[in-house]
Amino acid sequence: MIQSRRKGKKINNERAEKEKRTIELANFAWNKTLKEFYYPPLNDPNYVFDYTHLEGFYIDPEHRWQITMNLANTPLLKDDQEYIDYFYIISLHEVSHYQIIPYDGLTHAKLLRAAMTHVNQNYAPIVVNIFADLIIDTKLYQKYSNLIEWEMAETYKHITNKGPLSNFSKFLFRAYEKMWDKDVIGDEKLKEMDSLAEGVTKIILKNFEDESTWEKKVSQVARIMKILIQDTFALIGTGGVVDKNNEKRKSPGGAFLEVPKDVLEVMDNPLENKNTDKLKEVNEDNLRQKSEEFAKDIPYSEFGGPARQAGILIDGNALATWYRGLAKNLIEIKIFEEKPGGQLPVYPEVWRIGDRIEDLDIVQSLLNSPVMIPNITTRKWAYKEGPGLLVEKQIPDLLIVLDSSGSMGWNYTSRSTLGKGPYHTALVAAFASLHCAASKGAKFSIINFSNRADICQWTSDYIKAENVLLRYQGGGTFLPIREIANQCEKAEKKTLVFIITDFGIYNWSKTKKIMIELAQKGHKIVGFFIGSTKIPKDKFKNLLNNVTFYGIGNAKDLISLVITEVKKYYL
Repeated sequence: MIQSRRKGKKINNERAEKEKRTIELANFAWNKTLKEFYYPPLNDPNYVFDYTHLEGFYIDPEHRWQITMNLANTPLLKDDQEYIDYFYIISLHEVSHYQIIPYDGLTHAKLLRAAMTHVNQNYAPIVVNIFADLIIDTKLYQKYSNLIEWEMAETYKHITNKGPLSNFSKFLFRAYEKMWDKDVIGDEKLKEMDSLAEGVTKIILKNFEDESTWEKKVSQVARIMKILIQDTFALIGTGGVVDKNNEKRKSPGGAFLEVPKDVLEVMDNPLENKNTDKLKEVNEDNLRQKSEEFAKDIPYSEFGGPARQAGILIDGNALATWYRGLAKNLIEIKIFEEKPGGQLPVYPEVWRIGDRIEDLDIVQSLLNSPVMIPNITTRKWAYKEGPGLLVEKQIPDLLIVLDSSGSMGWNYTSRSTLGKGPYHTALVAAFASLHCAASKGAKFSIINFSNRADICQWTSDYIKAENVLLRYQGGGTFLPIREIANQCEKAEKKTLVFIITDFGIYNWSKTKKIMIELAQKGHKIVGFFIGSTKIPKDKFKNLLNNVTFYGIGNAKDLISLVITEVKKYYL
């Protein structure tokens, strides 16, 4: 018994020493990799020996999304140098995900969206990771061809010693051979995947260095690989039974998938998000800017899934973020006041004794006569006031009054602008105005009206304001003029009131008097009337002497409008 314990302790000590040495070699290779990429801001990996985890590299959410390097399933190699070479190539590949493709959350979201044109959101990460792997390893092959070929052969031997390959892994190995135009493995079984491998690599190799083609290429790769992916990665429930050759992994899309064990060893987790934003300290402003940038010019149905999976959707409200992106920088609110332009010299006139000596212009006097005789030949300049200058003032607090009645229809999922309805157009304008005010430090209030007035009180929190803007009612159209007047009274300073509506309002007769009163108190009222190219002056009469109304014929007119309010609104 004592001898058995000693033997077991010796084995454990030897294993511990071997693992310690393996970590040293892996860390040496990692530091060599960081030097190759000019020391990117990545933390050192967490080195583990986890024999229950087949992936060699993965992001550990338990440790602030730190990279974990699992050394448990490393192939058996000859000497220290081979281990360094092996870990070096693996590290180069992994760091390339964060440095080359998908790089950051915005790029990742665009590629996921491209993949979703042909596969669902649960399979999209697989397409993106395959595409990225082929791009990365081909770039590495251009510089380290011998090492890449050797690592690929060692990995193939290591995996096939455990059992037969899945068709997906066969495709991966054969695709690399097609990308590099070389039979690295020399296994005839891989040629079963020739047709698919040739189709994918032909797409990727065309204009290989042109990154602007990535989205289109990812979409094409998704179309070609759709059947193989669906046959390989079966969707299962949380309690579903997994085949012995597979393991269960959760997709960023929310579902659980069966993943072949050999695939996990060839490419790690094909569902994993690999971009630098996942490894950084949370920077909400940066992620918010990326999500808003991604939202531009894409349908809402194609926004939320990719943005959430890429990790750039942090507000939780995808619809608000989408409208924020559509509206960003579209409307600029500027209010100017006229400042004196100063005095300008107009013509010379006689300088007389008693005038200020500083006013005497000696040059003009000598040009008039070589002898300076006071009151006769001496000259000065006559001045007059120059034109005033328009100087931008800080904008006042902003009250947005938004019509969400039935006549302002709303269908944000429509593919066409016309199909989205007038309320979509109004929301874009409202969001643009709101965020312009927020960026200038102004407070804002929202009145969303139909049969009732839904009010966001004065605040600097645009999230609260956005939530009220998005509460479409779809009832009748009664302008809440009393509520508008109350909000103006509650404001800490004079208010700029934006009313965005159509001409379906029932209570205009009661509204005109109060609007005039508000304008006379110094509040500035600007109305935008969707669906009308011009304002019917006979309908509003003297009201237009106190407020400004714009007729908005179509959405393009509204969202591209630059509103410049001049000093007259301060008089």
